[in-house]
Amino acid sequence: MTKRRITEQEKKYYEQRSQLIAGCSSDYIADAPFLFANRIQVTQMLSRIELFKMILDVPGAIIECGVHRGNALMLYFQLSVVLESYAINRSIIGFDTFEGFRSITDKDPEDINEKMFSDTNYDLLQQIIEVNDIIRPVNRIPRCEIVKGDITVTAPEFVKNRSDLVVAMLILDTDLYQPTKVALETFVPLMPKGGIVVLDEVCYRNFPGETLALKEKFNLNNVALKRMPFDTCTGYFKIGD
Repeated sequence: MTKRRITEQEKKYYEQRSQLIAGCSSDYIADAPFLFANRIQVTQMLSRIELFKMILDVPGAIIECGVHRGNALMLYFQLSVVLESYAINRSIIGFDTFEGFRSITDKDPEDINEKMFSDTNYDLLQQIIEVNDIIRPVNRIPRCEIVKGDITVTAPEFVKNRSDLVVAMLILDTDLYQPTKVALETFVPLMPKGGIVVLDEVCYRNFPGETLALKEKFNLNNVALKRMPFDTCTGYFKIGD
């Protein structure tokens, strides 16, 4: 969420929430995350849980393009640990620059810049993955990894070096046209029938790039594009439907 078009009420909410958070210890916040969660965060969590359940019987990796601070990536990590503890062939792989938007083109909004979503920490995310691995079943086999850099470069390179890669779920949350296009071209050929492609901003005029890339890759007449009834603009479809 860029917060570039929030309302006065939303500004007031975030200001007051920040004041409340400032008065709490880090352990208090970590142990009671829903105390400070908002409607958007809970909606995203519910969507991701429902999507994860759809591919429980589909072998392959969960790939998220657009990680930001890693909240959704770690949710998928925890869901996998809880619901399929011994699925040693399930990988959770996140791609992000961890430095903000890159590969902005004239097909993306004019009011965005490279600083947006740069408020993230690659090293912290890597460390939290390692901390969670301490108590994870079968922790000698890697479950979660992150790939730093421009997806238009790192995704094709990653595939060249992973002959074992099959993709059960592809999550497209870069907000931008070019990274979405490259991700579709790179990962969709590795998806079996029943795999799921997720677009976080589908049919969304404030970020049309994901939808434009989708329409260039697929004939929409042949895609059973669906949405969660409680979510705002997340869409998904199954490969082969």
